[in-house]
Amino acid sequence: MAFTLALIAIAAFLSGSAIGILAIVVAGIRSDERAKNLTSGPRTGTEAVIRRLLGVGVRRAEADHGKDHEL
Repeated sequence: MAFTLALIAIAAFLSGSAIGILAIVVAGIRSDERAKNLTSGPRTGTEAVIRRLLGVGVRRAEADHGKDHEL
């Protein structure tokens, strides 16, 4: 009985943590999209964490924008 309660408590904690992290990521994505500020650095620490987590950097205008580059 004690094992079952402990297992349920752990599952509830992990589920709540996952939902909380997902909510923070979604809020960060929405605020970054609304501000249309990917050409500058992140304004807050949350935006910096979200960008790092999603792998989004700062977009910079290049002189040869639109041309194909060979790698």
